[in-house]
Amino acid sequence: MNNKTIVALLAVALVVSLTGTIMSVSEISKVGGQWMILSGAVTSSATDTGNTTLEILANVGLVVEDNAVDFGSGYVNSTTSFARIDSRGSTPEENWLNETGSLHDISDSMLLNNTGSTVVNLTIQQNSGYEDAEHWLCGDTDSSATCPSDYAKLEVRINEPSGDSCIGGELGGWVTMMNSTDDRGARLLCNDFIPNDGVDSLEIFFRTSIPQEAPTGTLPLVVLYSVEAK
Repeated sequence: MNNKTIVALLAVALVVSLTGTIMSVSEISKVGGQWMILSGAVTSSATDTGNTTLEILANVGLVVEDNAVDFGSGYVNSTTSFARIDSRGSTPEENWLNETGSLHDISDSMLLNNTGSTVVNLTIQQNSGYEDAEHWLCGDTDSSATCPSDYAKLEVRINEPSGDSCIGGELGGWVTMMNSTDDRGARLLCNDFIPNDGVDSLEIFFRTSIPQEAPTGTLPLVVLYSVEAK
């Protein structure tokens, strides 16, 4: 084979090689185009929707941080029929004298925090089993210690120390829990007590009227707070 033949064969070989390359690239381009078309088809068909459901439950919580009120030791001024003790401390107590004969000036309250995650209503009631305030302050109604007067009384009120923590149904002023003849049961303190941090607390104050005839002794009383989610 002479040199011209070899050159011709190489030329054919190169042509075939180039043609093969061109065909391969062309086929790859076709496949690529088809792949792109298929890819687009998959994306456009994935436009359906689905639903996700989430339910958040209410968490009800109440903490009584300061759980005691102390009216102190004293006696009713002998010149009056009864003494009135107000735990707010805004004014001296009426006719409630200490051991030195001076007026008491009591400032004490219970502090409640809504530690839950929802608005609640808040109620209070005495939980010591007394029939009325006279039963508490003067003794069993069947005993000789019962006071002849009708001054015995226990009242309650609230204060919002950190802002507007009761946004609805707020107790206004003093409300009677027990008087000399009956126990009023659960009393509403706040209908909408909110849980927002910084404004989720209430102060509870008490006022009691003690008859002159009340016998000596320590007179504890348990109160029960109840909350219910709105």
